[in-house]
Amino acid sequence: DAICASSACVEGACAEAKRSIGESCTFDNSCSTNKCGYNSYSTDASAVCCERDYYSMFTFSTDGWPTTDIRKFCQDRPIGTLCGVTDAICASSACVEGACAEAKRSIGESCTFDNSCSTNKCGYNSYSTDAS
Repeated sequence: DAICASSACVEGACAEAKRSIGESCTFDNSCSTNKCGYNSYSTDASAVCCERDYYSMFTFSTDGWPTTDIRKFCQDRPIGTLCGVTDAICASSACVEGACAEAKRSIGESCTFDNSCSTNKCGYNSYSTDAS
């Protein structure tokens, strides 16, 4: 930034201004918020300038990511945004069955992941191979 007349170094080159919220980015420094992260927990997601902050976490090549690495994900994402099993991405702090939801599931509601439940425990309601 210091060597640019505009004080805006964007993607390694001087620019008129930093990128705005939601615009594509590769580096934190390219954004007006200084926060660049994936807009959802998806291998197809784009890296964009985050509105507020981001959450850093490991992603694994076995889950379809190009490499096993630490990646940054924009926080405060709206309901319906893919979140894996990470509450920190969601504005509601409720990642349910892989997407941001209004709230965690209650006791007795169906689930696949522990993280989807208000008790943080998901299990069969009886000992049977066809119980849900």
